[in-house]
Amino acid sequence: MNARESLRDLSHIVAVLGVLITAVACDDTLNTAPDFEMDTFSNVNFEAGQVVTLATFEGKPVVLNFWYPSCPPCRLEMPHFENVFNAYKDQGVNFVGIQQVGIDTPEDGQKFIDEFGLTYALGVDYSTDVMKAYGVVSYPTTIFLNDRHEIVRQWIGLLDEAKLRELVKELLIGH
Repeated sequence: MNARESLRDLSHIVAVLGVLITAVACDDTLNTAPDFEMDTFSNVNFEAGQVVTLATFEGKPVVLNFWYPSCPPCRLEMPHFENVFNAYKDQGVNFVGIQQVGIDTPEDGQKFIDEFGLTYALGVDYSTDVMKAYGVVSYPTTIFLNDRHEIVRQWIGLLDEAKLRELVKELLIGH
């Protein structure tokens, strides 16, 4: 087993532990979400390399999902994210997927997006600055921003479709 395989196995163990320890955190004080800049992957709605920032979605709720292609719970939840994005995009909710690189390459990310037919904004956090700014320590992590781009909830671990819909509806109530 080489170092890359060992690191991949370790990351899978960490991801599974994240699922087992799934935690929901909601702070009573709302913090403004840090802005970021990311180049998107190619899909039906975005060209490869298109620059997206948080400000791109000004005045609209945003669901930020931090993931990587070989993360087992990330793979399980992605179809749910696509379904919920399509259900709520006409109500102004935007989804942004941010891939962490290291174990997987950006090329792995594009293959992942093609495999799952993902259509919302997805890109790579090459520098890990976005991950650090949002305090992401486990994958997947999903952060829910209201229309003023204040962080209203952070979910660590796997989200099923019913829970994701519930959390997105909460964003719209405050919208």
